[in-house]
Amino acid sequence: MVTCFLCNQTFDSIKILFNHFNFFHPEQKFDSYFCAENNCSRSFSLKNSFRKHLLKHTYESQPCTAPQLNDTYSFIDAITNTNVITEVGYTHSNSEFNGNCKDNLTIDPVELLNHSISCFLASLYANPIIPRNAVQVVVDGLEKVIVEGFSAYIENYIKKMLSEKKISSECFTVVDNITSVIKNALGNFKTEHKRFNFFAEKGTYIEPKEVVIGQRLNKIIKNGVSILEPINCSQQFIPLSKVLKQFFSLENILGETLENMTNLMSNKSVLGNFIQGTFWQSRIKKFEGKTVLPLFLFFDDFESGNVLGSHSGIHKLGAVYVSLPCIPLHRSSMLSNIFLTLLFHSSDRVEFGNNVIFKPVIDELNFLQNVGIEIDTSVFKGTLYFDLGLILGDNLGLHSIIGFVESFSSNFPCRICNIRKENLRVQCYEDESLLRTIDQYYIHLNENNVSTTGIKEKCVWLDVNNFSLYDQVGVDVMHDVLEGCAKYIMGFIIYYYINELKLFSLQVFNERLFGFDFGPERNKPCALTMEHVSQGNVRQSASEMLILVRYFGLIIGDFIPAEEPVWALYILLRKVIDIMLSSLVEEQSTFLLKTLVEELNELYLKYSKKSLKPKFHFLLHYPSLIKKFGPVGNFWSMRFEAKHRISKIAARSSFNRRNICLTLAIKHQLQLNDIFGKGKLCSNVVVGPCKSLCPMKSHAIKNELNLDLDKSLFCVSWATIEGIRYKIKHILTQDILEDNNYKFVSVNNIFLYDSNRIIFECNSLLMVGFNEHVYSYEVIFPETNNNCFIFQDSLVSPIPNNLNVTPDGTKFVTVRSPL
Repeated sequence: MVTCFLCNQTFDSIKILFNHFNFFHPEQKFDSYFCAENNCSRSFSLKNSFRKHLLKHTYESQPCTAPQLNDTYSFIDAITNTNVITEVGYTHSNSEFNGNCKDNLTIDPVELLNHSISCFLASLYANPIIPRNAVQVVVDGLEKVIVEGFSAYIENYIKKMLSEKKISSECFTVVDNITSVIKNALGNFKTEHKRFNFFAEKGTYIEPKEVVIGQRLNKIIKNGVSILEPINCSQQFIPLSKVLKQFFSLENILGETLENMTNLMSNKSVLGNFIQGTFWQSRIKKFEGKTVLPLFLFFDDFESGNVLGSHSGIHKLGAVYVSLPCIPLHRSSMLSNIFLTLLFHSSDRVEFGNNVIFKPVIDELNFLQNVGIEIDTSVFKGTLYFDLGLILGDNLGLHSIIGFVESFSSNFPCRICNIRKENLRVQCYEDESLLRTIDQYYIHLNENNVSTTGIKEKCVWLDVNNFSLYDQVGVDVMHDVLEGCAKYIMGFIIYYYINELKLFSLQVFNERLFGFDFGPERNKPCALTMEHVSQGNVRQSASEMLILVRYFGLIIGDFIPAEEPVWALYILLRKVIDIMLSSLVEEQSTFLLKTLVEELNELYLKYSKKSLKPKFHFLLHYPSLIKKFGPVGNFWSMRFEAKHRISKIAARSSFNRRNICLTLAIKHQLQLNDIFGKGKLCSNVVVGPCKSLCPMKSHAIKNELNLDLDKSLFCVSWATIEGIRYKIKHILTQDILEDNNYKFVSVNNIFLYDSNRIIFECNSLLMVGFNEHVYSYEVIFPETNNNCFIFQDSLVSPIPNNLNVTPDGTKFVTVRSPL
């Protein structure tokens, strides 16, 4: 008997155990295997090494005997019995293969074979790099191997055994039947049509629907004559109700979501989610007695081909995505949990208008609000309703789909207030008397004068039940700050210090940038050129700009005199970004943000001698919008635009442009098919290579933390918890001290306890204080050893920080997620 170290199920053989790993724990990467036999604590990084080790345990517990002929017959009887799998004693949890191990439930071997093949093909289809026609090549190759190789060998061998009378005719018939099953294993998967039908019957593949939106004239050649022929223009729509029904049927997802909503609603001290904002608090009162979840709808255009190529613009597509802000934060940030619901050619939206393009989405939103979806899970049985929370996008995208002017140099470029462009360029304070109202909106709409109102057409989303135009359109901190104000401010500051004060050269700055240790940061800023610096333009992506601003003080701060006035502009920008990207915002922080933004605009006007761009003005509205919608970092464009990457990769891997929208929509649905087929999302805990601890240290750790001595404890080189990677020497935030300083610890070792909890062995750092000039915390390492053990889930902030050492040896910790 062998035991699974993940669920403690016991099995008759090692082969059955490995089959169990494949089908019941598919989310595990198995970087390491742990022995659960007789309190053995060894771990192995190689599967074959683990197999050999288990053989020692089985040899110790069972005498090794040569197989007898009767044993062969009993084995054949077992594998042909439809109530068991291919070996005696192996059982499955349920017919959907969701991975919950229960006793006394059996499964048809043919069904298991179909499941294993479908999972394999679903994973191939889900890979955006692999075009769909390549899957057919794989299937054809597999069939050839099975029929001409494996099955042919068995048939020839068993016929030889029968002719030599080494087996009976009954045994030959049984094996021949098994061979026939194996030979026809790909019968349901020979063609793409059959494969898609198989997935659709399981309910995991939700086929995109083609929606005809109009016609256009297309030039064709007939009999050597060029003629114009009308053809249909269409878009691809994915029924959101079906997607959400399958998503919330996944294991634990609805339970996690409802528990998360309960926790958020009970926390009145800080804002951490959209459902805690004033808008949703008032909105939910309209759904008394119903379970309602908010939806975020995001729109953006993207180029599916080469942006600089000769065909750029021809295959520019518009995409509408939907996300769920109320699911746990680590779930909502996953690209797989952002759902494509509409895909169309951008030129078609210009040609046929927003009303035609977005009608299927509007009808679906009204259906979800009025009818909802039926859910039957262990934690909830009944109707689940959904209501549109926010429409999101960049400024241009939002203005284009809600009917506002798409030029930000127009007379009234703001969708939130009625400020004129002349006043916008110098305004440093929000004027609440200019805020737009819905009554005023209809008056402006009737005027039909875009130059005096900033309104181009009626907002199509007003057809969504109970939609409020000025309460349900979001902002985007990514474009407004990281690709907007931060770019202008950092461009001015760097130019000012290099060219005017000449405190350092561009070469020195780039060398500092190149040699700086950014620690756990992935998107390191790239070097600047004099051409861009001279124009006051810092060419960085949004994520690179965030890192540059975060560490700019440490990179170059030692060149800046303590009382240098322009440096205050950088400090203000740093404070504004910290509050805007904070995952938890207190009410007083919104008042502080209001003051900081006003001072930021004033100082930029004063020192740069330039007028304010529209994005500076948009920042004035952020404090009130945070109260209404919660932290703005929770609904920025970063994750949605990352979702474009899947379509771009799939478009590059496919040479077909006849119906690119259909091609990409199918690829998105095949990725969901892979997730829905597994029955659950990926595990929250993933660890690197493991090694066993000596019994003395293992017992010492368990005794200090009052842990169960019988449960496993392994040392790991790294761990990923809910998408956050932890490594040795990372700096963690353990606590907040009374003086509002942080208590930092340095990770020395990482331990995996009971396969699902992470323990850090750390050294506590001594806090010197906060250095505002470089905007980091100065710390020192204690001379004496002060080790402590900390559970990952007890940290006040899960985000690891970065430790940097300046040329004079001073150590600074930069907080990556301020509290």
